[in-house]
Amino acid sequence: MKKINIEHSVLPGLRIIKTVIALLIVMIISICSGGLLAPYDLAVVAILAMQDDVAKSLKEIKNRIGSTVIGGIFGTIAMAIGYLTNENLLKLLLVPLGIFLILYFCSKLINRKEFIIIACYVFLSITLEEAPEISWIYPIKVMVATIVASIVAMIINLYDPRRKKKVTLYNEK
Repeated sequence: MKKINIEHSVLPGLRIIKTVIALLIVMIISICSGGLLAPYDLAVVAILAMQDDVAKSLKEIKNRIGSTVIGGIFGTIAMAIGYLTNENLLKLLLVPLGIFLILYFCSKLINRKEFIIIACYVFLSITLEEAPEISWIYPIKVMVATIVASIVAMIINLYDPRRKKKVTLYNEK
């Protein structure tokens, strides 16, 4: 019988395993929430939040939550205005205006260009999707899903059997 030597590089790394575990946990949370937390929102955030080290994960999580809140606020305002006027006005005027405001707000007012893509995505998902809920419920659900999946990913990412020292999530003075 011939001996097979599997190289270390073909085995899945710890990040892959942790991503799959985080995904499994958020899918269980989605099922247990009875549809309150959408599996898509949870899964995307869990995958994005799982970076190759804890510091990068924390940065990604902060960016994701911040951009989701910004997109959610702008989207909710646009959706409320759209309900008060009509749907065609929303799509024709408020969507481009909302995207302009997000771009301006993120790049010029708060200087957080890394928020732009996700904020625009959340805004568009609120204003252009056929959300079955009242306008303010959908963004809240997206924001809660972002926070829940971020926490799960961070907890999973904290585990590293090779780590020799304690991990801190803040700068010690």
